Amino acid sequence: MRNKLLSLLFLFVAVSMFLSACGESEPLATNTRKTNLRFWNMMPDANVQSLDILVDGEFVTNIRYGQEQTDYSQVFSGNRNIRVTVGGNRNQITIDTLADFSNRQNQFFTFMVVDSARNNAPLLIRDNYNLRPDTLTGRFQLRVLHLSPNAPGVNIGLVRSTDTTTDTTYIIADTLTFLRNLSAANIATQARFRTFNLSATNPTLADTTLNLVIRAVGVGIIPLSNVRVQDKSVYTVIARGFVGGTGAQEFATRIIKDR
Repeated sequence: MRNKLLSLLFLFVAVSMFLSACGESEPLATNTRKTNLRFWNMMPDANVQSLDILVDGEFVTNIRYGQEQTDYSQVFSGNRNIRVTVGGNRNQITIDTLADFSNRQNQFFTFMVVDSARNNAPLLIRDNYNLRPDTLTGRFQLRVLHLSPNAPGVNIGLVRSTDTTTDTTYIIADTLTFLRNLSAANIATQARFRTFNLSATNPTLADTTLNLVIRAVGVGIIPLSNVRVQDKSVYTVIARGFVGGTGAQEFATRIIKDR
């Protein structure tokens, strides 16, 4: 009888220790499934100095307009609450939305605030960084994000001489529209990366140093001269600002090497 009681006691202690250990660790579903997320401030208004972004009320970042190269941070997959406040005032919530990252573990996304301060809206796009680098040998990827609230449309072209009006091959010839105005499906289509060969056999993209231009409807040609591209790399070209704007608000472009 005494041996039986001791056995039951040892069993009770072992079960208690096991349950205690489980209670101190995170559930498997939360500590392994994470999504990579970065943030961009795309409101060109000069009076909007910074944004605070909170994910589930915990993760906070402070970003200013023009700081597109925000580092990625990891958030738990699933539905995440994202709140945006302006100018350091945590009580002035300008955006309160849910982002669904279910089954999106190990994927990359950019969450941005677009349009003017008065009409600001959240925009979430997927960043296609899951390809193995060796799949892009001799090639690179490029996408154009139209984020100017009042530019009617943009194209991106490769200049083959100094005459940008007559000797331009538009490698993304379809006219892109402001992403805020599109449905989720159209955003995914327009913001996709396009793959280009980088070799002498392709006369359109034969060199590693390219003269790229943005053609904006109603604005004209904006050069992005001497952009050096490399194989196995990924680039994003951004059209941003206001047509007719001045200073920090003027219509401009930026190229970012994403990978």
